[in-house]
Amino acid sequence: MARMSGPSSLNSHPQAAPDTEGEGRIAALDGLRAAAMLLGVCLHGSVSYMSGRMPGLIWVVRDSTCHSFFDFLFWWLHAFRLPLFFFLAGFFAALVEVRCGPGGLLAQRARRLLVPFLGGCLVIVPLTFYIWAAGWLVSGHCTVKQILAVKFRPVIQGELYGPLHLWFLEDLFLLNLIFCGYRRLFPQPAVPTQPALGGIAGWGQELPLWLAIPTTIVLAINLQPVVAHHNSFVPDGWRLLYYGLFFAAGVAIYPQRKDLPAICRSWGGYLALSAPLAVLLLPLLHRHLEQPHEWQTRWVLAATLSLLAWLSLFGLLGLGLRYGHAQRDRLRYLADASYWVYLCHLPLVGLIQLDLVGVAMPAGVKFLLVVGLTTWLALTSYHTLVRYTFLGACLHGRRNRPDSPHRAAAVRPRLQQQADRSLTLTTRRAAARPITHFHRG
Repeated sequence: MARMSGPSSLNSHPQAAPDTEGEGRIAALDGLRAAAMLLGVCLHGSVSYMSGRMPGLIWVVRDSTCHSFFDFLFWWLHAFRLPLFFFLAGFFAALVEVRCGPGGLLAQRARRLLVPFLGGCLVIVPLTFYIWAAGWLVSGHCTVKQILAVKFRPVIQGELYGPLHLWFLEDLFLLNLIFCGYRRLFPQPAVPTQPALGGIAGWGQELPLWLAIPTTIVLAINLQPVVAHHNSFVPDGWRLLYYGLFFAAGVAIYPQRKDLPAICRSWGGYLALSAPLAVLLLPLLHRHLEQPHEWQTRWVLAATLSLLAWLSLFGLLGLGLRYGHAQRDRLRYLADASYWVYLCHLPLVGLIQLDLVGVAMPAGVKFLLVVGLTTWLALTSYHTLVRYTFLGACLHGRRNRPDSPHRAAAVRPRLQQQADRSLTLTTRRAAARPITHFHRG
């Protein structure tokens, strides 16, 4: 059953008040969350077409048209997507905590994380189980009697009871709970005293390299949070520790968010450095799985995973800050939709992969069909069934329809403010011009 996915709209910021850093920065991060949502569908869409498999990951079907490209795609996406999600989660947790305090943050996260988690466990998890069971039945891995009795072979039974991809919500709530407890003990100063490019931002362009040290040590001790899967409702302490470091980095970066463009100005170099690490990842992983007790390979693989995660993270942040300001409304819409896409995409992916398993098509064509259909179905259902309903209000806050009088009333003051600013600027410019003539009576 599946594990690797994260909601890219879990951390949606309150839209009632603009962030002090300006709307453009938020639009850039919205773009990252929307892109990460689509990459999550790509990651799960590739599993059926991999020539290898992730230890412990029980999938719906293994298609006969496999290709090693999808092994590379899966592990490359898995290496940086979840770190990016947790980093953004920490960033927006700090934003909400500044506005609402620790109690307000915890109340909001309980509403937007625990409620969807419980709802997903009651609806999405059983639905996904029966789709997966149908796949196991078609591929000969179980019988109808085993499905009805919910008794399977040990390799399946051991991974049967857990939240599937919803583990992210559980872990994220626990990290927010820890953060709120920390803020209760060590409150944030009312007036920041941190100088520009101080603190974590003052580490310079080598920041990804410094941050990779603690994550490398964690993975060198235990690689399981990244290279293996275990479907369980009991949180994994090592997984919390590893991804908690990315969450903590997001929290630490938020007070210095104005320095993000300077921190990420070498984003092209970061992405270029991550490319050879992505190529190196798969051979190292195969070597580790063949000889798991070889400590040299373990350390090199841990360092490769950590560096790939941090370099890709800051590279994508820089890319988003550079090009993520256009189409702000569309990016916000997709960022809102990404939470729903995260929740519902897994059974859709499995169902489409199951339908295509006997079709004579290349693996690449099947993959594109799975990703395209899943994305279209998820976004369509979001717009028609979720966005303007109580489900949408639970996931990302209330959104008014474009023709709603509430939306018109909310837009009118913003337009008036823009007009006032334009008038003020015009008046100042006119006052600053030298007088070149006199009126003659």
